[in-house]
Parts: sequence; C-alpha cells; structure tokens
Amino acid sequence: MKDYGSPLTSMRPAPNFQTMINGSIAVLTKPAVSTFEEHERNSLQWAMIYTAIGSAISGVFTGASLAMQGQSFVLGLVLGVLIGFIGLLIYTALVFFIGRAFGGTGQFGEVAYDVSLYSAPMAAASSVLNLVPIIGPLLGLVLAIYNLYLSYLAIQSGMNLPKDKALYTILIILAIGLVVGCILATVLGAIIAAAIGIQTAP
Repeated sequence: MKDYGSPLTSMRPAPNFQTMINGSIAVLTKPAVSTFEEHERNSLQWAMIYTAIGSAISGVFTGASLAMQGQSFVLGLVLGVLIGFIGLLIYTALVFFIGRAFGGTGQFGEVAYDVSLYSAPMAAASSVLNLVPIIGPLLGLVLAIYNLYLSYLAIQSGMNLPKDKALYTILIILAIGLVVGCILATVLGAIIAAAIGIQTAP
C-alpha cells in the first residue's frame, strides 16, 4: 500500500522502521511543530506497523501486570494490541474530520503517522511505569500530560492548523471522550445494578 500526500511529504524518502525511530526520538526530545513537519510522512501503513510494535510491547507489560494479579497474560497482550490499533484509528479519524471542519488540509496518513511517532513509544513507556508501585502512576500522569501537549503539536503539523484551531480540536475530542465515558459508565452501572437485583430477588 502506497500513500500519496502533500507535495512536501511525497518528495521525501519512503518511511521505514529506522526513520520512525529517528522521528520518535526527535519529537519526544525536541517537541515542536517544525520537528513534526520535518519527520512527517503520509503513510497510514507505517503508522499501523509502528503502533503494532508499540502496542505489542505495551501488551507484554500489561499482560505481566495482569499475571501478577492472577489473571491472564494473553488477555493483557491481546488487549494491548487491540487498544493500540483501535485507539490510533479512532483518534486519527476524530482529528482528521474535526480538523477538516476547521479548514485543515492535512491527509489522514499524515495525521496517523505524526500521532504514531509519539503515541507508540509513550504507550510502551506507560505500561512499564504501571508495574512500578506508587511512583509509577505519578510518572504515568506526567506522561499523559506530555502526550496531550504532543497531540497539540501533531495536530498543527498533520492538519496544517493554526494554534487556536488545533486547541479547539483537542478540546472537542476530550469533550467527546468525556461524554462517551459517562454513557459507558451509566450503562455499565445499570447492568451491574440489574445483575445485583436479580441475585437478591426472592
């Protein structure tokens, strides 16, 4: 599968694992819109491959965490990979369509590639931190905040949006996530309440 994007990204060398590693190091250590633009490619294929690797690493440590609690290691591994894939596609789709509504001109593959550059290594790092008692969750919170900032930069680069519209895009996505989370919590609560009611019924 070959992706064709803007003239600038199309003229650059085809991406590979090494270019993605270099891009990740750059955006994580020198976060800036210009850094994302320098390493940007229009390749959903490589974004998915890179995310699969990061998700597999995350899944291994998530599985190890579940195994230490007496649960299934395989379940953690599978969940890690699935969440990585589905999360990338859903987030990229939201950024793409909301960004287009704000006048963005980026390509789907560009957004996915930019997002994967930081999300894949950050997911792996977060899963490792989850194994560390007390300080791990605190450092995970710091990573989550940094992840949000990198998203803000990636949206500007991937969708070619100004700062204010990139911020609006993130806020809308967070609002959507909050609403969906509340709905799922309500549905889950109703299911649990119904189950308890059935068990306690005479």
